[in-house]
Amino acid sequence: MTTRIILAIFCIFPLLLAAQTNGGDIRPSLKSLTQNQKLQLLDYLRFLGADIDNEIQHAYERVSRKDQFKTIQFIESFKKTTLRETLTTTSWNKDTFLFGNITAGTLLIDSFQVTNNGTTPYLIHHTKTTCDCTILRAPDHPIMPGETAVIRFEFDSSDKLGIVQPALIVYDNSIPNKRHILYLKGNVSARKRPKKYPWED
Repeated sequence: MTTRIILAIFCIFPLLLAAQTNGGDIRPSLKSLTQNQKLQLLDYLRFLGADIDNEIQHAYERVSRKDQFKTIQFIESFKKTTLRETLTTTSWNKDTFLFGNITAGTLLIDSFQVTNNGTTPYLIHHTKTTCDCTILRAPDHPIMPGETAVIRFEFDSSDKLGIVQPALIVYDNSIPNKRHILYLKGNVSARKRPKKYPWED
């Protein structure tokens, strides 16, 4: 029995107890779980024999008509070829984020926006950075044709000085290179030492 299944058992046991008192409805108990715990629970239910087709149909019936249409588009993209092989075109609101002058130690948080201009879903497979940058949030779901998504980043300017140009690399299914490189560019100034005496410059 894998560690993941053992963890799922610990998650599901209190839920099953709650289900007995709630007439089989465990949704109130799900509110206290994280997204990752819910996914582990879903994996465990599948391990127990839950029908994945019924899960998908159940979820499909509960989204809006607009989102049902997007779901059908997504299914159709699988019929053409595997999603990783299907390329699309994208446009970004900017390739370089110019942050001007900041003081060393400043924590910069901002974002880039990407729009899927193609006819197939856009997927970000993974991201990488070349410095003390962190991708705070990148969509892990398909971006459907015509939709725009936000990629949030954090840049820590501690221990930096002068002109800096770190890069964020987004690996995806876009034409032509299946990746996009985004840059942050600006100047990091040294933090001023507090004056010990009034006559110091």
